[in-house]
Amino acid sequence: MQLLGFVVAVLAASSLAASNDIDDIQRKLDSDLQWGTYRPNLYFGTRPRLPSSLLSGLIWFGLDNQRNWQNTRHSCELGDNLLEYGYSRHNGRDFGEQLMVDQDQGVEIKSEFIKVPGERGGSWAVRFSGRTLEENVQGVSLAYYFGLEGNGTMALDVSKRMAKITGETPDLGPFRIRIVPAKHNQSPPLHPALQKTKGIPEAVKIAGIAMDVPKKNVWRARDLFQEKLIKHAQQQANAILKNTDGKGPLTGSVLFQLENEGEDNSNSNLFFAQMMVHGEFAFDVIYECEDTSAAIKSGDIGALASNRRKEFDIQFDAVFGLREKGFDEEEVEIAQKALSSLIGGIGYFYGSSLVSDEPKPEYGDIDETSEPRLSNPYSLFAGTPSRPFFPRGFLWDEGFQLLLLSRWDADLSMDVLRSWYHTMDKNGWMAREQILGEEARSKVPKEFQIQYPNFANPPTLLFAVQALVDRLEAVSTAGMVDQLAQVYSTQGRHNSATEQTLTREYMQDLLQYSSRQLEFFMRTQAGEPLPGSLEHGYRWRGRTMDHTLTSGIDDYPRARPPSTRELHVDLFSWVTYMLSVDTELAAFARNGLELNQTREQQLELHLRLLDELHWNSERNMYCDVTVQPRDGYDELEDEGESEESVFVCHKGYVSLFPMLLGLVPPESPKLGHILDMIEDPDELWSEFGIRSLSTQDEFYGKGEDYWRGPIWININYLVLSSLHKHYMSDGPHQEQANRIYSKLRQNLVRNILDQFRQTRFFWEQYNPHDGHGQGTHPFTGWTSLVVLIMAEKY
Repeated sequence: MQLLGFVVAVLAASSLAASNDIDDIQRKLDSDLQWGTYRPNLYFGTRPRLPSSLLSGLIWFGLDNQRNWQNTRHSCELGDNLLEYGYSRHNGRDFGEQLMVDQDQGVEIKSEFIKVPGERGGSWAVRFSGRTLEENVQGVSLAYYFGLEGNGTMALDVSKRMAKITGETPDLGPFRIRIVPAKHNQSPPLHPALQKTKGIPEAVKIAGIAMDVPKKNVWRARDLFQEKLIKHAQQQANAILKNTDGKGPLTGSVLFQLENEGEDNSNSNLFFAQMMVHGEFAFDVIYECEDTSAAIKSGDIGALASNRRKEFDIQFDAVFGLREKGFDEEEVEIAQKALSSLIGGIGYFYGSSLVSDEPKPEYGDIDETSEPRLSNPYSLFAGTPSRPFFPRGFLWDEGFQLLLLSRWDADLSMDVLRSWYHTMDKNGWMAREQILGEEARSKVPKEFQIQYPNFANPPTLLFAVQALVDRLEAVSTAGMVDQLAQVYSTQGRHNSATEQTLTREYMQDLLQYSSRQLEFFMRTQAGEPLPGSLEHGYRWRGRTMDHTLTSGIDDYPRARPPSTRELHVDLFSWVTYMLSVDTELAAFARNGLELNQTREQQLELHLRLLDELHWNSERNMYCDVTVQPRDGYDELEDEGESEESVFVCHKGYVSLFPMLLGLVPPESPKLGHILDMIEDPDELWSEFGIRSLSTQDEFYGKGEDYWRGPIWININYLVLSSLHKHYMSDGPHQEQANRIYSKLRQNLVRNILDQFRQTRFFWEQYNPHDGHGQGTHPFTGWTSLVVLIMAEKY
């Protein structure tokens, strides 16, 4: 079903094609996906896929310690030290649930998000339930807010039972919101010494607070809430001390309980509903559009969530079949969390990016004297690698993330792909890091905020394009079009796969983006010819002495010192891979014999030059190349002989790229040398995965030690994928390829699952000595590829 669904979904997801049918389907998709948990930087937050619209989010803090308000929980932060958080189930459309365990603040909270289709994106609700932990004596303050960044109106009305917000915006139309605390909620206990004290506010189920703030500051809801809290706490403290002859006590449940404000709040654009609770608690947040058919009642939320939970489990089993692979219930649940946390990391971002047009001429590095400009604002719908540390779109990461997402929900993944391609400028450039707007910039150090239009990044989006081509070809070969039409006609979904003109039209549009990006790489990343040669390779711009951030493998050792005469084998491999995908796209789209022949000729040339420029026959490995003065050059008469090219060899991920991208023929002796390097425990092999750098390398484990030894799941996935696709059933190295594949897959799955059992998190990288998770966490970008590794879907 997923193979068939991919074809329909891809076509349905594209608004690039001129067809009215596809445009209609895209509008339906936009409506279905309008609302979601698209603020992944928060522990929980929602927004529509609209610029300057309605934001919402959850805030909480414990009451045992008066200083807890300074550590109010809102955005995901590594320093919060939550024992656990992340989605256990999330289908990317109308359901998501997660558990957040906050020991420091003494509370655990479960969120269950559901959505009902309707006009203007439909309606949605989230149920929060939980309990204060045993050590939490006084309880917890919970607050949920809605803030309007753009044009529109809102008004708040608070009763003893609930808080109501009514509003209207040009994009959302009229809407109504209810925040309803459960009847069983208990207020925090009042300290005995304060029970007869005058001026103590009466405990209430819910309190409403309204603010009128600059639209650009709505995202700062937590800071604004804290300011309100401390001002109120100071007033309460003064009153209590006055009425108790300075004795107090000053308890959090009294100091931080806000009071309902005046009825006239129609000029406000930020509303908070606060609930002070102790013990078990629950409350519902319900957003309803004007479409009455999409109405949601509190009593329906539990049943809707239960049904969606069952549907998720059924779909997960159907797509990945992990039980059939021998995995037990606990292992399946961990895999569900990996997928769900990836999906829960998808966000909608809108704003301007800082761009500099003036790089340094020497290495294409950063010119710190240049003034960046703000780009025109634009939107991006994208996944995020890590909610606390990397809560924004990364070009290098997205292609890997789409490999898993496309297996789960093809049209959702293609919508992400389409959004990324829409950020491409006329020259074929896309910013490698999408830092859009002030909220996004608040999480990024200033020195990393500026993007440079001559800096490239690995074109991993082509992984999703390649998967599309492969599956379309499979459908065409298998003659599944009639079956496809029958399947989707029963679901009332449009079947564009039977319309061959639309298929080619879509592929032609996709080819335009891929070709423009390829030409950008060939034009801007070209290297200089080596001495005595007319041929040139490619060089990453953005080099420093210790980093090549643009390559994606930041501190991996390169030539020292940096030079404009370097040629990088991983970049050459990427360009060759781009030519390969472009050739397939051109053939499938029937975009003209001339383009197809041009791409085939370029591909043939690059495959030859890959070996001529980068294969070191003495070291039996692929290497970078640089140029240095020839010994005794001042004695030579011919200045052309004053320089020589030399290999820069560091066994590790860089030297594997030709094999990772399937560019080494199965029958090539070079493949045998590469497999030997991978399998050698003194080089790259470990019982936890393939190391990023050989243990014999002088830079192994040195400096930042980011890509100088640690195990990265994205590259290990590429090793498995390449072996599985290209080398396990063809050529003289089949036996070794199968042996490496089997052992590596087993080691990776075992360690990632073991580390999750121990820590409750997925990690950015894994230690090559003992396998422990390290770097940022939770990291459910490409580490979530463990699901595909378990399912053996590449």
